[in-house]
Amino acid sequence: MKGKSKGRLYAKGMYVLLFSLCVFLVGCNSSETENGSASEDGEIVLHFWGGVPADAGPQAVVDQWNEENEDVKVEYTRFVNDDDGNLKLNTALQTGDSVDLFMSYVPNYLQDRVESEFVLDLSQFDDYDIEEKMGEEAQRWLVNDSYYAVPTKQNANFIFLNKTALDEAGLPIPEEWSWEELREYAAELTTDTRLGYSQFDPSTHTYVASALIDEGYVNANGQSNFDQVNVAEGLNIMHEMMHNDQSMMPLGEQIATGAAADQMFLNGEVAILSAFEGILRMSNDLEEYPRDFEIAFAPFPNFEGGSQIAHGLGDAISIASHTDYPEEAWEFIKWYADEGMIHQASGGRIPSSKDAPIDQAIADMVEGVEDTYDIASLERMFDQPGVIAEVLPLQVDDLLNQELERYFIDEQDLDQTIENLVDRHNQYLEE
Repeated sequence: MKGKSKGRLYAKGMYVLLFSLCVFLVGCNSSETENGSASEDGEIVLHFWGGVPADAGPQAVVDQWNEENEDVKVEYTRFVNDDDGNLKLNTALQTGDSVDLFMSYVPNYLQDRVESEFVLDLSQFDDYDIEEKMGEEAQRWLVNDSYYAVPTKQNANFIFLNKTALDEAGLPIPEEWSWEELREYAAELTTDTRLGYSQFDPSTHTYVASALIDEGYVNANGQSNFDQVNVAEGLNIMHEMMHNDQSMMPLGEQIATGAAADQMFLNGEVAILSAFEGILRMSNDLEEYPRDFEIAFAPFPNFEGGSQIAHGLGDAISIASHTDYPEEAWEFIKWYADEGMIHQASGGRIPSSKDAPIDQAIADMVEGVEDTYDIASLERMFDQPGVIAEVLPLQVDDLLNQELERYFIDEQDLDQTIENLVDRHNQYLEE
């Protein structure tokens, strides 16, 4: 188990190295880009890359656009939103291999693409005020004080709850709670056949972001804040849940077995799941994922006196810098943000534009299976005040994952983990 975990420690960090090598090698052999195409009758075809399966909404989006636009058509290509998939997209952007429009799902990937000159600066267009449409949360996607992408989705990372299990245990649906209270819920809901809590992505460290939501990752002196007391508290809670409470699968086991936390939740093997709105694609499909319990929703916990983590915005759509049709691509982006996004509501993706039909999107999200959800708690998830977590640079996110993994598989204790985090973060800041 430990050997497999060690092999994973640097997996995410390799993305940066491979991406840089890819840019260098391809850059030495690149020729004229071939983005966009036009037929003999003048019809333009734009190539749009995204990470969502085509049948989960994107194909319906482009079908509507193509039906309403005779001269400019859009074709959708799906890339898997992981390190390999993002590397594939970056390679296509570098070579000009049929990419005119594309999605970035985290700001640091977008920043890398901007620095590699793959992305068009949208400031040249003055007919769509991104912040007026999307709100101040859009600023999270600024790169060097400019917008290179339009965030089109309200992020909805939250806690899925087996409400039937909660009712049997006499536990209310939390509207606001602490990480310690989550631990207590998980212990109460753990049985011989069911774990109390699991995370969709074993490398997710929301509790660290929550611990520093007000302080930030760097203090006023430009030094690491990973030695803040709430960071240690959050790590200790997770470690106790894994190894003492046995209410959570140990990280090493989850990594080694490849356990699918989302399927375990839908199978009733986990009572509380930390995940994102995309899981609704599965939970809505009762034929493929039958379940006999109702699902409720809760926000991520916080620490005493600390702010609530807000969702922020995602699904940021950009124009490839080498497209032959930037004006046409821009017209698609504006339509996509205000109108086209509604087709992805059934997969849990709620538009961020104030001019999009938000209420309709929330209703469409669970249409036909409403009676299997606690709708009131779901609606609260899209009306949560809070503070948007700071975006970690890829290198810092990588070192954080490495040190946390060593701690959770008991290769080092908590004090050593905090010391390593601070030292390595400060080294990064100095460099």
